[in-house]
Amino acid sequence: MEGYLKKWTNLFSRWQDRYFILNEEVLVYCDSQGGQIKGQVHLKVAALILVPEDPLRIIINTGTTEIHLRASNINEKIDWINALKQAQDKCLSRQNEIKFEQKIQELLTDVWQTGAIFDETLSMLIPKLEKNSQIKEMADRLESIGKNLKTKITLCAQIVEEEKQKLSNIDNGTVYESFIHQNSAQSVLREESLNHQHHQSHGQQQLMSVSEIGQQIREHQPIKYNNLINNPAFQKSKFTNQSKRDRLPYRKDPNEKINVWLLCKELIGKDLGRFSVPIILNEPLSMLQRLAEQMEYSESLEEADKIQGDSALRMCYIMGFGVSPYSANIGRTKKPFNPILGETYEIQTQNCRFISEQVSHHPPISAGYAESKAFQFWAHTDVQTKFNGLCFQVNPVGLFNVILKSSNDHYQFNRCTTKVQNILWGQQYLDHMGQMKFVNLTTGDNGVLELIEKSGKSESEMRGYVKDKNGNEKYKLKGFWNDRLIAYDSQREIIVWKRHQLPQDSDWYYNFTEFAMQLNHLTIDMIKDLPCTDCRLRPDQLAFENGWVDLASSEKHRLEEKQRARRKAMAAANQVHVPMFFEEMIDPKTNLKWYKYKGNYFQQQWKQVGSELLDLF
Repeated sequence: MEGYLKKWTNLFSRWQDRYFILNEEVLVYCDSQGGQIKGQVHLKVAALILVPEDPLRIIINTGTTEIHLRASNINEKIDWINALKQAQDKCLSRQNEIKFEQKIQELLTDVWQTGAIFDETLSMLIPKLEKNSQIKEMADRLESIGKNLKTKITLCAQIVEEEKQKLSNIDNGTVYESFIHQNSAQSVLREESLNHQHHQSHGQQQLMSVSEIGQQIREHQPIKYNNLINNPAFQKSKFTNQSKRDRLPYRKDPNEKINVWLLCKELIGKDLGRFSVPIILNEPLSMLQRLAEQMEYSESLEEADKIQGDSALRMCYIMGFGVSPYSANIGRTKKPFNPILGETYEIQTQNCRFISEQVSHHPPISAGYAESKAFQFWAHTDVQTKFNGLCFQVNPVGLFNVILKSSNDHYQFNRCTTKVQNILWGQQYLDHMGQMKFVNLTTGDNGVLELIEKSGKSESEMRGYVKDKNGNEKYKLKGFWNDRLIAYDSQREIIVWKRHQLPQDSDWYYNFTEFAMQLNHLTIDMIKDLPCTDCRLRPDQLAFENGWVDLASSEKHRLEEKQRARRKAMAAANQVHVPMFFEEMIDPKTNLKWYKYKGNYFQQQWKQVGSELLDLF
């Protein structure tokens, strides 16, 4: 349930409208619908209090504070009270079920331990009894009964263990919720309604298992076939040829809390590029896909390429393109997966096509290249990440490059510093700060965009300028990296970049944009056509996207161990990894390292060297 209620703030501001959202037993509120979360209340530790003299008021007492709310009418108040009480009741039932599950586990443990003691005692007793001929027959009978009893107890315990495991694996969470889901007509109808809407919007789609798909690639792509057909994450999954999706397969609670105190000791002061981060701190995308997100606003480059006679305005659109990815990071406080050396990713949109590859392991470097009729783009992400106990900090090292084909202008720009604040307490948020410097290597135009660190009322603000090669200012720029960038001179204002709207319920899907929602989408045709190194074929990422956290964690560990073994084998053979689709170069204009795309990927040219593709997964 969600909607506006009045909330008492203080003696000066008094009652103010706040937008409340009830997610299971957590009530969160924002200044307005779609705004940043300002606070939350856990109903399992709260008391609901009614005020007879004020029939529209609801008081929520958390034990440490009281929150006063007012509905607009009595019916609205009743709806909210019922919803809040139902949330509390469900939370209580869930707690009871957790205790019930613990009791089952304790009993099973006791059964196995008692059985082991019985078996040990019997094995010691039988030889002693057999020494006495008078009671040997009784000893034989006791041994027979003991073995039979042990077999029956073992079988019974195994059945209970298996049934418990089946119930705990159901996506709905606890055993209690599983029974509720199976027996609630309302849940069934709601699920059928969602499926009906899904099929209406996308058409009926044929579901195929990986074993069915695998038969079509078995002969020509043996590496991919073996990796898919034998992996539990792919065995559990079904695939369609649905071209686009509006949700991920698993809803992630946006208010889920992580016990970061258990992580601090191991993480503080470490370079996270070299540390195996617990999977719960990840989002189901890799750094290769994060680099591909730069293409979400490629229309800015298309617009820049159309501009004739005003190189400074072209620069303004390039700056809008350069800052655009930060808008996709709002609310995304999770870390992308570190790609395995040699891992790849491709995406083709209506405007352009993009390929990326992990070209270095230490330091971790992802190289990317994109092209269209209007532009060429290339970049590599050499980032340094740190955790100081209060925030994660990401410092990019590589440069981004763009060439506009109409003017042949070559642009370079850097990325600024990003911090994930309030790791240990408070509402987590991302902040981007520092200077982004842009230069047109062809004309000498240059620009600076300053992203201002959050302080007081200043939030997401940026401002800058564009100058020609003689230092004359041509445009000023202002805006917010979570909204838009505006270029202006003495005569006009031009919106050179504007943020796309987020999809519905995006907070339940890692706050992904519509573009990001498609990046890990895997169809039947993609499974057939993608190289076996594509990160959509990574089992840990697939499992994590589906909410199978334990499986994802074990697969992540397996892949890391496989990568270490490969690295040791190459070192022993005195071999060095050579990227398949990029080669390291030195830019003669800047004397900086960059990675040149070899031109051997698109049109599926990689199939010509299919036997040389790496077995990564």
